[in-house]
Formats: sequence, C-alpha cells, structure tokens
Amino acid sequence: MGQLQSRLSLSVGTKILISVVLLVCLVILFLNSTAIRILFDDKRTFTLQNQSTEALLAARDFSNSARRGVDTLRIALGGVDPLRPTSVQGAQIERFNHFVDNQTELVAVTIALVNPLSGTVTQLVQHARTGALAENEIAEQDLAVPSGAIKDISQDLMTAGYGLFSLSRVGMAPLLGVAVADLGLKENPDGVPVAFGFIPLKGFAKDIRASELVIATYTGSVLFSTNPEIYFSKRTVADDPLFDAAVTSHVSSGTKEYTAGGDRFLGSYVLSSLNFVALTRTEWRRAMSAAYAMIEKLVLLGLMAVGLAIIFAILFSKSLVAPINRLYLATQQVAAGNFDLDLKVESRDEIGSLTESFVSMSRQITDLIQSQVRKAHLENELAIASTVQQTLFPPSKIDLPIVSIRSYYESASECGGDWWGFFGVGRKMCVMIADATGHGLPSALITASARSCFSVMHKLAQEENEFGFSPGAMLAYANRVIHDAAQGRIMMTFFIGVIDFEKGKIQYASAGHNPPWLFKKTGEKYLLRSMIANGQRLGEARDVPAFEEATIDVNEGDILFVYTDGLMEGKNRAGEMYGKKKVKRRVEAKIAEGPEATLDDLVADFHAYNEGKALDDDVTLAFLKILKIGPDAFVQVLQRTTDTEKKAVAEREIEADEAAAPA
Repeated sequence: MGQLQSRLSLSVGTKILISVVLLVCLVILFLNSTAIRILFDDKRTFTLQNQSTEALLAARDFSNSARRGVDTLRIALGGVDPLRPTSVQGAQIERFNHFVDNQTELVAVTIALVNPLSGTVTQLVQHARTGALAENEIAEQDLAVPSGAIKDISQDLMTAGYGLFSLSRVGMAPLLGVAVADLGLKENPDGVPVAFGFIPLKGFAKDIRASELVIATYTGSVLFSTNPEIYFSKRTVADDPLFDAAVTSHVSSGTKEYTAGGDRFLGSYVLSSLNFVALTRTEWRRAMSAAYAMIEKLVLLGLMAVGLAIIFAILFSKSLVAPINRLYLATQQVAAGNFDLDLKVESRDEIGSLTESFVSMSRQITDLIQSQVRKAHLENELAIASTVQQTLFPPSKIDLPIVSIRSYYESASECGGDWWGFFGVGRKMCVMIADATGHGLPSALITASARSCFSVMHKLAQEENEFGFSPGAMLAYANRVIHDAAQGRIMMTFFIGVIDFEKGKIQYASAGHNPPWLFKKTGEKYLLRSMIANGQRLGEARDVPAFEEATIDVNEGDILFVYTDGLMEGKNRAGEMYGKKKVKRRVEAKIAEGPEATLDDLVADFHAYNEGKALDDDVTLAFLKILKIGPDAFVQVLQRTTDTEKKAVAEREIEADEAAAPA
C-alpha cells in the first residue's frame, strides 16, 4: 500500500489560531469602528449645539446693546435742532449733555450732518462720559467717525434709518459705532442729521472659549470677533463659506461643516433683525480632540484584547488538536499498511467518538481488503466466463453458398442465459435458439450445457447415418440434460428448426419458445408465417410429453427470423415494453433489403427505445436467408471461424452423401 503523498499546508491548530485571532480582530474592529463613529457623531452634534447656543447668546446680547443704543440716539437726535446753530441752543445743548451723562450703554454721543455720497461728517455737537471713557480705556480722539465707515453704512442709514460699524483698532479696546439718521431731513442740502453713539465692547463674549465668534453686517463688514486677526486685520468675511451660508439661508439659524484655507471647521450662525449675523466656528481637530484621545485608548485596548486572544487560541488549539494529531499519525500508519492500531480514547466528545470509529474501521479494513480480493477474483472469473460464453455463439455474419446469416447478441449482465446456434450435415441444417430463465452466471452454465448437448448431437449426426434430425427427439434429449444440470431450478425455452435444402422444407418443434417468423417471398413482397408448435419448457421434469412437430415449405429467398423474449419485452424508462407490434412493423419495413439491413435497423430502433438504460433481459436475434434449394444444395461450412480458429470443411460428410446418393 502506497504512502500518502499529500502534505499539510496549514495544520488544524494553525487554522484555529488564525480563525480565533481573525474573529477577535473582526469583532474589535466592528466594535471600535462603531464606537468611533458614534463618538464622532455625538461630539460633532454636541459641538454644533454648543456653537449654536453661543451664537444665539452672543447675537442676543449684541442685539440688545445695539437696540438700546439705537433707541437712545433717536431720543438724543430729537433733543438738538440740527438746522439751527448750536451757539443759540444753549439750553438744548445743556439738556443733551445731561441726557448723555445719564446713559449707561453709550460712552459718547455725537450729532453731525452727514453727506452719504461723499462720506463727509460735519460735527454739530459731541458729549462724552469721561469716566466711562477712562474705565473702558478709550481716548476721546478715538471717537472720530471715519469716512469709510459712513460709506459702509450709508445704504442702511438711508433705508432703515440706522447702521452699525466698528471703530476698533489695534492697541485700543473694542468699540462699536451706532448711527441713527433723521430720514425726515434726508433732503437737507447741508446733509442728513445723524446721531452717532459709541458702545464699548470690553468684556463682550468673554464666556465664549471653545469657539471663534464673528459678528458682521450683511455686507460682510466685521463688527466684532474674538479672533484679533479677523477683528483688526481682516475687516470683512464676505468670502467665508459660513457667512455665505448664513446670508443665503431662509432660516434665522443653522449649522454647517465646511473647509476654509485648507482647514476643516464646524460652524453655526444666527441672523439678527438689526442686519447683522453672528458666526461661531471651531476647528475640526480641536473639536474632536477628545474623540481622538478616546480612539487611541480604544486602539490600545483592542491590541491588548488581540494579544489575550492569541494566548487563549494557542492554549485552546493545543488541547483540541492533540487528539486530532494522534488520528493524523494513525492515518499515516494505515496508509503504510499497518491496520493493527490501538488508539486510546481520552475524551467523550465527537473526537473521542471519531477515534473509536477509526479504530473499528482500521480493524475492518483487512477483512474488506480480503473481500475485495475475492471479489476481484470472482469478477475476473466472470469476465473469463463471459469471454468463453462468446465462443459458444456463431459469428454475427455468416455467408454460405446456400444460406446467409446475420445475428446479434447482448447480455443484460456479465453472462447471459440466451444462446443460438446451428449445425448441419449433408443437405440438412439444424437451427436452434434458447432462453434460460433469468440471466447471469447460473443461466450461462445452463446454456453451456445445452451447447454441449447439441455438440454431441452434431457429432452423432456426422458419424451415424441413421441420425433422424427429429426436432422433437432432440428436444427430449436436451430436456434430460437441462433437468439433470439444473435439478429443476432453472428452465429453458427452446426452438429447433431443421432445414432440408433438398426438399425445401423446415421441420420444427418448440419447448415454450417465442414462435419464429418465416418471411416467405412472393414476388417482390414477403408474407409472414408464424412457426407455432406446442411443447413444455426444458428442465421442468425429466420425462415430459412428446414435443409437437410441424413442417413448413421453404423456398429460395425466404428469410427465417428467430429471437428471444428480451427483444419484445424490453422496456423504456417509463416501463413500457417494446412489443411484438413494433418488432413486426420494423422488420416488415426492412425485410426486402435483406438480413443485414433489417438487423441493423431493428437493433438501432430497440436501443433508441431503451433510452440508454441497462437491459432488462438478454437480447438474441438472427436472420437466415435461404439462397439455394435443390439436390445440389450442400452444407459446406458449418463451424465458427475466428482469427484464432482454423476453418473446418466437412469434406468427409459431403463425400459420404455423394456416395449414398442414387446415380
């Protein structure tokens, strides 16, 4: 027995280790990715909510301060007549100064005439709260309104009546400018009366730490920002994506995740009714710093879990794979031919049961091998028997001067129970066909007995001139042989027909066999005659009633068709028999073309009907065409010829017949 040639690429232990580690890694990856995604979503949502709250609070505080400033300036603007010289308004100016001193929102108020087109400002009166200026670190000279600011707010002044602008500069405290115009005098040729108020923003938005706050007008001018770079240098945010989203929005507040300057931001915005927008934004990495720190911890915990999984998988795989390794080594011993194994069962699980089964199997393999050897010998003997049985049949094609024969035989198993043959002496030929019950080796042995019986009869016919060629007598003799051989367990149907070529007659008898058909030639057509004779099957009893004999005329051109029941009783896959009618129709359609064409057509049609399945019974059939009738019709060649057998010619019999014939 050859050794196993396969080699292990990966052991079971390695596969278990890899599987466990992969499973743990997949679980950790899934859990970590889910946790990270949830963490990022929660942190993003929290940041946006926090920014929205900060933007809303900042916008509300800024709006309240600006609205109080606007209201105060409107009152202050009504206390001074801008069309009269201030030198004649002493009492009014005094009341104006007193009014400003009593304000808490504004640190100074200026009344001036403003030309919106040129941006020039003609100051009429100004009063500042000195203490408030010092408290907010604002110098009085910082209260001048630049012409650029007038141009920025001119549209708001002429439409809404008020405007906001920034007076903050580097090195000074944040300062918001508020302007209120008297639109009733906007056609005044000297300018529109405008009251300017100044609101200190020191300490404004001091609670906003996580976000960056920007308050800007709808045109993008920055009014306030917690980012000095934006507040003092970048005076507009018109190009900022968050500002663009705010001024184009149809709602008063919202959020946006965007990229600006290569950085990623989370932003929120709130629109105010005073024509300004509050923007808050946080750089992404700063907002998610806690999430990134948590990711590092999750990765560290995941690596620790993988390490523990590897240790567990190694210990688990060793305990699990140990009995499998013993089984693997046992299989190598079996492959080497050693079936005497004694494996100890150390567990009561599936592997233990497999070990018991393997031990039992190894002990049964020897018996199985011996059984297979015996079976191989038997199959070899059956093959030899099948080969020997083939020699009992005549060749499938025989052409003699007086008769042409075409035959076909196919067994349903290795050996069959059908047989047909012929022998002849002088001007007579004995044609036989038989079918033993069943098929296989027992039936084949009975056919061999029948073949031997008729070989003896052939010998007797050659050596004894008194041999009568009686079909009934030959069947009676064969009956005893079959009965003695089979002891009544196997029967055989049999047909014998003796053709007398000199007289043109066929004498026949049957032992329960299917009646052969004689196709008598009448002109160009053939007329079917069924050759029926009564008789008991061979082998049923040692002594049986005499077999009925019958005689039928035969002429040149007539064709004799003999067959066994395996042809007509053959079934297709639906269980339907081929049938006598189909055989009769196929044979009659081709018989005029001769035995060979008729045989080939019938066999091909039968196999097509059988649909490729195994035969139900042995199939044997033969067509014999009579070529010559008369006194000079001698049976010249009567023995089977093959490549290994010599041709035998019955010259002695012919000479004896010629000597016995009358002059």
